[in-house]
Amino acid sequence: MKDTVSTKTTNRPPRPEGPKKAWGTDRESGRGVSPNKPFRSQASKQTSTERLKSTKPAAARLEDEMNNDHLQKLQSIFEEADEDGGGGLDIDEFRQAMKKTMGAGQEDVDDRQLAIVFMKVDANCDGTVDWDEYLSYMLLEYQERDLMNNLFKDFVPFPKTLKEIQSTHRDMISSIKFFPTVTHRHGSVADESDHSFGRYVSVSKEGVVNFWTLDMTNLRSVTLEQPRDRVKPMWITDMICMPNINMLAMSSTERDLCFYDVNASKFDKIFQVSGMEHAPLCLDYWYDIKNMNNAVLAFGDSGGNVCAFVFSEALGSALFGSQNAKGVGCRRVPFHEILKGCVKGIRAIRYLNVHEDWVRKVQYCPNLQSVISCATTSESSMFTGSVDRKKAGSIFHIRKGLQCFEYSKEWNVIVTGGMDRTVRFYNPYVTTKATAVMKGHNSAIMHITLNGNSGQIISVAKDKQIKVWDMRDQTCLQTVAGRNITMGPHLINTLCYNPRNGSLILGTTMLGFLERKADEAEIGEPTSHNKAVRYSLFNDLFNQVVSACDDSIVSVWDMDTGTKTIQFSAHKTIERGVERSVEITSMTFDPSKRRLVTGARDGTVKIWNFNNGACLRELEIFDSYEVTGIVCPRQKIITTGWNRRLTTYIDLQDDDDVRQLPIRHKDDVLSLSYYAPSHLATSSYDGDIIIWSLETGHMLSRMNAMEDTKTQTGRLNTPVTPARPMGREKSATGLSEKDTRKAETKTSTTSVVPKENDQLALRSILKQPNTINDDENDEVKSTGKESGRKDLGTNTILPAINNQGRVVATDTSPQDSSGNDSDSTSSGDDSTSTRSQDRAESAHSGRSSNEFYRINSKSYAEFQRKHEASVDKILFLQAREQDKETATLMASGAEGWVRAWSIDHKGGLLGQFLATHKKNESVLTMTTDSTNQYLITGDTMGYIMVWDISNYCIKPSAAREVDHATRVSKFPFLKPDGLNELRSQLQSQLKYQQNLPKPPPSTNPEETLKVPLKLNSFRAHLQTVNHVEYAEDRELIITSSTDCSVRLWTLCGKYIGTFGQRGGWSKLTDPIIPDRIPRRMPGDVKRVASAITLKVLNGGTRPRWNLARNILLLCAARRTLGKASNMESLFKQVSGEHVIEDTDSSEEDSDKSADKGASRILGKSYKPKTRHKMPPLLPEIRQNANQLSVYSSLPFCELAPVNEPKLPAVIQQIQARNQSLDNIEKEGRATQKTKRRLQDNIAKHKTVRILTRDLKEQRPGQD
Repeated sequence: MKDTVSTKTTNRPPRPEGPKKAWGTDRESGRGVSPNKPFRSQASKQTSTERLKSTKPAAARLEDEMNNDHLQKLQSIFEEADEDGGGGLDIDEFRQAMKKTMGAGQEDVDDRQLAIVFMKVDANCDGTVDWDEYLSYMLLEYQERDLMNNLFKDFVPFPKTLKEIQSTHRDMISSIKFFPTVTHRHGSVADESDHSFGRYVSVSKEGVVNFWTLDMTNLRSVTLEQPRDRVKPMWITDMICMPNINMLAMSSTERDLCFYDVNASKFDKIFQVSGMEHAPLCLDYWYDIKNMNNAVLAFGDSGGNVCAFVFSEALGSALFGSQNAKGVGCRRVPFHEILKGCVKGIRAIRYLNVHEDWVRKVQYCPNLQSVISCATTSESSMFTGSVDRKKAGSIFHIRKGLQCFEYSKEWNVIVTGGMDRTVRFYNPYVTTKATAVMKGHNSAIMHITLNGNSGQIISVAKDKQIKVWDMRDQTCLQTVAGRNITMGPHLINTLCYNPRNGSLILGTTMLGFLERKADEAEIGEPTSHNKAVRYSLFNDLFNQVVSACDDSIVSVWDMDTGTKTIQFSAHKTIERGVERSVEITSMTFDPSKRRLVTGARDGTVKIWNFNNGACLRELEIFDSYEVTGIVCPRQKIITTGWNRRLTTYIDLQDDDDVRQLPIRHKDDVLSLSYYAPSHLATSSYDGDIIIWSLETGHMLSRMNAMEDTKTQTGRLNTPVTPARPMGREKSATGLSEKDTRKAETKTSTTSVVPKENDQLALRSILKQPNTINDDENDEVKSTGKESGRKDLGTNTILPAINNQGRVVATDTSPQDSSGNDSDSTSSGDDSTSTRSQDRAESAHSGRSSNEFYRINSKSYAEFQRKHEASVDKILFLQAREQDKETATLMASGAEGWVRAWSIDHKGGLLGQFLATHKKNESVLTMTTDSTNQYLITGDTMGYIMVWDISNYCIKPSAAREVDHATRVSKFPFLKPDGLNELRSQLQSQLKYQQNLPKPPPSTNPEETLKVPLKLNSFRAHLQTVNHVEYAEDRELIITSSTDCSVRLWTLCGKYIGTFGQRGGWSKLTDPIIPDRIPRRMPGDVKRVASAITLKVLNGGTRPRWNLARNILLLCAARRTLGKASNMESLFKQVSGEHVIEDTDSSEEDSDKSADKGASRILGKSYKPKTRHKMPPLLPEIRQNANQLSVYSSLPFCELAPVNEPKLPAVIQQIQARNQSLDNIEKEGRATQKTKRRLQDNIAKHKTVRILTRDLKEQRPGQD
């Protein structure tokens, strides 16, 4: 039978007394209105959250609560509320119109939520919203979301066949429940429990209880004791888990409730509620995760009654008023005493005869504060009753009644399944009519479960047919035929769904397991985009993250849950009749944070309403060169790029005024920054940084670290370079400039390039990213293909010039026997700001200048100034005032140097430091906070570093006080793990400083080489970090990389998740406490992470090495203390200012120590003759905090006797007193025993005398 869907819309009445649902914002969810579909209430339609992309519910949005009648009413109110006749509503008129539209009881809607809706609709920032603008916003938003959701239509929830689980159950399984693990108890704030950690519990009718792991491995089995005074056996009807108190509650045909303690390996019956009139058939339990003393236990019985126990002291009073005495056993609690309120901490609510038949299911809904129950009767099919008794209960009438239902707090709907084979949606406040109806089953529906986060419903029918429905579209996603459920002839009596891993457990007389495909391991790491991500911006107004990739896809993510709100394609072009996407190369928000401005590789610039994907404006362009920088100061939009000029647009819809400033750069502009109120800065590939006046457009100063440390002002002798012609110029090889920049240098290949394109060809070679990861600190689990790789830093990668003046690209790397390249340096990265090759290796190794291949350069210094001076990112420190002694501009780029500049006319270069994990890497992105306390950098190896720049290169009068103790406690990177760890850190830091490359002599390193305090350093990606963003209000770092992922981290280095990962993450709290974030890390980083990265990502702890570390610390304490002098020298060398001089001296000392025994005249080649072969020197055994040492033999000494310490006098007196009491007690027992013996003997003697006397008396008579 073909699945059909029937949707009905109803007008939702006001909610006079029930708990009001909080209005949400569209950053949690976003749905619009389809022009081809009727408007639906939230109960029947929701298209806000991307399928399978969230873990925690998002609050309902205001516009999502509106149906067709609401919109018609809103249209009339729009016309009436336009009091000033301006054609639109301002924010106050809009607020009143929305409140009036939603009816009575909604006047207390949060004004901030209404303001957010207004700002989203009013994207052009004109301060008014008319009816056409509002309706267009909703239509466009729905269309974009519908396209996004259609991408996941091919997802199959249960792609694998049913897996049968062997168990000890011999009868029908009554219940299967998940027992979650709760970390904190006793009323403290606990982590929100989910289905990631815990165990399954199953119970059958005969009383067999089994405990299972998450992968359905049996842990243990327990059999309940049957009552001895009963003729008929006891049947278990239902079971619930009580994680806050570690108990199980079971109902039985004995008309009682039994509670079992399951702490550790126990299974003890401790409470029994008895004396019920009818047998309880179904149970439900809820507890408050924030205060675990509050809980509700609801159950329905065979008499149609519903009862609820409201606990207020579930932890402190042992659930039923008093703690059992040790050894007493089970405590019986009469049911009528609970109803009368005689039990402390429990309040009972009972609804009598609400159903005419057995209660099939009961559920407590905390946000409704109501109990819902159902039965298979037409007159009273479903009942909702408030536990506070503030309003009367509601009865739902459904033909043939209901067998099951499920309430979704995310959607605020009740999904029912009944005897008429129909799945219905009900609004909890509307009892007359269902909001949506879904048909497709061929028999009665026995079970319903749902996942509100992914919007899926799972229904199980009497014929074992299983259907998965989509709540947004009311369509069937998958049907599992009953013949595929091979679990015997019995009906499916119970089920348990785990929304975390998507597994479904079915129970008849045996267990069946339907699991979702384990595609996490097969697909690999979760990604946010399909191509390299270039930008990820944080919008604090809507609490969203907007990212863009090379495929021209803009995605909007919810910061709290990591779910995708909307995505749209931004830039496209048509080439030879085929439409293709154009890479997004620059992106920013306007000052109002309501619009998004994007720039592409083809030079186009567009303005977007990113909340619904509507293009508001496309700016006029004058060339087709890549846009690399966009800023939006004071109603202006300024762009720059490879055209080497600044273009200014007026940010008004009807103003097309465009101004182009003269070209002052001699090479491509790579970055643009704005310094309020009237300064701009641009940086280019040749190292030039030019400061501009925003008002006049004049060039104020120029700076270049490769030329001078001073700021060049006055009449600058900068030639004006002619603008490039329109279109892309072709080289002699037939490649465009873009293709030439992406050309690869292959091994043992020779190509000839015309002389006029020498610099362009050279730059294409220098800009290739190095994909070889030779990090010495990373423990790479290499595969077979990586074993043959060699360090490209030792190869010559610069092109040579032949006698005819042409560039010849050469490479001296070896080839294999087949003639193929031994290595490849291409990574497919199309970014304009990619790291350069290891081209300065030979310069520091002391080779002669003849070994370098030069292009238009007289020396290597001139070559370095031309081609290794690229400034990829500049950043103004807005909180600092302009002064000659204060650095207000940070610049980073090639070779990894970050330089601090003062833009004052008397300023210049004030400081510089290396901000990469290894030399010959580059820093492509930087960001800072509003107070310029932190500087966050990302390099081409994927490392994120946090620097303390609060007092870096600033005049003494503006210096701040820094609490170093707070910094150490906040950042795990600064925490040492003991003496050995501190020593290893100092040694590694000294080694790192010794191996640092020397900055160019033109930068005056003796005065400008200043390194700020590094607060944090960890590896966030395995590939280049293209952009880093800082969310200051929550202290979060957002990173985007060439590996197609956007990841969220705390400032201290805790990993939260990857945007777009399956299931998202738990909703972030405010404020965020890093210690409560679970320890986890990306799988790709985990495989290659160094010890420092693992330490940072684990929050400063190494859980698997705690015991071993403590043992090694005790063993190495004597050795470490014996070398205190070495420690002091290490401290002096690390903290010393003249690091370069110390490095040179240490190298000389090491050379001397290595050359012992060599002749000073003959050199190292001379070896003195030895009569006998000397034994090889064994390596010194080293101990550290992270490695165990193995010895073949160990020295030992005889054990010395250990003198026990003398006990204090008080303890001796107590022991003597106790001993005397014991002696007295023993003597008393002996005396009593003797008395008893004497008494027995006396009694025996008396008895003998009496018998003897009686015998004597009888003998004379006999005689």
